[in-house]
Amino acid sequence: MEMPVLTEKVTEQLKTFTQQCINDSSLLHDPKLSFIKELIEHYGGKIPEVKANDSSDCGFEKCSCKSESAEPQSESESETEESDLKLDMTGVIEPDEDAPQKMGNLSLQPTEEEIAESQAIRSKAVSEFIEKDYEKAIQLYTEAIVLNPQAALLYAKRGQIFLLLSKPNACIRDCDRAIELNPDSAAAHKFRGRAYHLLGKFEEAANDLRLACKLDFDEQADLWLRDATPNVSTVFCLA
Repeated sequence: MEMPVLTEKVTEQLKTFTQQCINDSSLLHDPKLSFIKELIEHYGGKIPEVKANDSSDCGFEKCSCKSESAEPQSESESETEESDLKLDMTGVIEPDEDAPQKMGNLSLQPTEEEIAESQAIRSKAVSEFIEKDYEKAIQLYTEAIVLNPQAALLYAKRGQIFLLLSKPNACIRDCDRAIELNPDSAAAHKFRGRAYHLLGKFEEAANDLRLACKLDFDEQADLWLRDATPNVSTVFCLA
């Protein structure tokens, strides 16, 4: 039998589910998961018996998911239980709808002089960023990008400023370009992950932030990942 393709998303879901099974072994008694039980027992493993007070919940805190053996619920009861399962929307904001920012022309190959000039302008942008003149910093980063459109870090740093200005969509556009140029840009994954969180896209946020920490561990990225993870568990339970 051909091995199914395990995408990153599926792998993360399997990790989450495995952890839930560790926390609540009663999940493995669900008839739908009998194949997992058979696998464990085939290799000599033993699954604890279900205790009398164990429920058939899926194991996520406050989750309303029930096994097929549970009593059927009316539509109104299902809606009530689903409404009780809340996502933590703290920090989620309305999406920005500004026109897309100016991007560099990727078909252009900058000269050495243009690269040098771009670096000089970038230094000025950093100074304006430190002074918290974010609009001026964006303007300078844009000038640097036009001169050297192949520099992934320029897009990531401009995206960081858009993030500070509560413009997550603009941040994502810049980080998309940065990752297109350099898939291993930890900064781009970090800022895009946080931008996704601000838009309530928690699974995308966690994936980006987890990768950012893997590429180059950062305490802030790790903190942002911890913020997003509980909602990812909730979304997985509802799926």
